[in-house]
Amino acid sequence: MAPILFTEAILKGVPIKVFNQGNMERDFTYVDDIVEGILQILKKDVSARIQKKEFYKVYNIGNGAPVKLMDFIAILENALGKKAQKKYYPMQPGDVQRTWADTSALKADFNYKPGTTLEKGIDEFVAWYLDFYAPGG
Repeated sequence: MAPILFTEAILKGVPIKVFNQGNMERDFTYVDDIVEGILQILKKDVSARIQKKEFYKVYNIGNGAPVKLMDFIAILENALGKKAQKKYYPMQPGDVQRTWADTSALKADFNYKPGTTLEKGIDEFVAWYLDFYAPGG
């Protein structure tokens, strides 16, 4: 949700909420990489697993590498060509400083790991956002 919320606020000149002075790290994954991961899973023949009564397995699909929130904001600002107004807040109760997806099972079972860089993903997102929410510029 951060890309949409931050983009909307930046374009409107509204301050974005930055918690813990921006000292947070999150695992941002481009949507096409998620879809490709799902397709890889769906294409695999699982009949051998079904015979062993292994009816399901949980996979994390993500980049597997956390990105500093302030780096994410800078990349988004660059793609939008506009600086964000930031309003800083303390860490929220229950929040964590750093999260990322453990994609080792996905890599082991399907030899798949998302590969879209954050810069490319943000550029694609911004292009889509501007086209969808403000067609024609």
